[in-house]
Amino acid sequence: MFDKKLIEIFLQKVPDLRNPWKAIITVVYFLILGVACGLFFYSIDRLAPYTAILSQLFMALVVLLIGYMHFKKAVEYREKYSELAYRYLFYRWMIPYLVTWYACFFHPLFVEGTPLLPPWLATSIGILLLVVTVLTNIHIERAGFFNVTHGMDIYTVFPEEATIVHGKIYGYIRHPLYFSLLSGSIGLALFRNNAMALVVALLQLIPALAIGYMEDKELIAREGETHRSYIQNTSALIPINRLGGFLRLLVFLDE
Repeated sequence: MFDKKLIEIFLQKVPDLRNPWKAIITVVYFLILGVACGLFFYSIDRLAPYTAILSQLFMALVVLLIGYMHFKKAVEYREKYSELAYRYLFYRWMIPYLVTWYACFFHPLFVEGTPLLPPWLATSIGILLLVVTVLTNIHIERAGFFNVTHGMDIYTVFPEEATIVHGKIYGYIRHPLYFSLLSGSIGLALFRNNAMALVVALLQLIPALAIGYMEDKELIAREGETHRSYIQNTSALIPINRLGGFLRLLVFLDE
């Protein structure tokens, strides 16, 4: 998962991280944004019984807005900053994008409410969904989509350097990374075992589907009819018509 070659590619795009002090400042930047998101959720969620839904909805829309802007700015930054284009995109858009989305991911774990299921059942399903999340990410890496490069959206700025992945898990769903985030967040919600937490987790469908649509649109511009045909034969997030094959793929890692 942390292949040296992939890390080197990332460091070439964000050379600041080779400097220990700048790397520390970057980590502090991540932490400040993370704490700000946490304080936002804490202050809004305690106002009334249903405000956790409102705070998650707001944050999901923030994720969507940032996601839209980082797609929109990619070409502009490429033309303006050339080889350093991703460096500027990373600090201005990518870090806020990651922090706000993962804030949405973990938010259900802190949402209180009336128990929905017997505790043993909720916990068991929650653990199962977290296992699905881990297995999905293993398959994502095995298919050739690497979090250090693809997941950090380097190839949004430098598409000519990317290999478009269609096989293996991508033969079932086009956006397995968003599927893994959704399933993991629902798993965390089940640890809290209440309807409010589940609704909060499901609100991640807003950025997942919308940004997935943006990614498909960008890939159609690059691949044309090849990607249009791929869209017609796969689901965005959940392969309802091929669920059995998808689950077998997840379980049997040698497939």
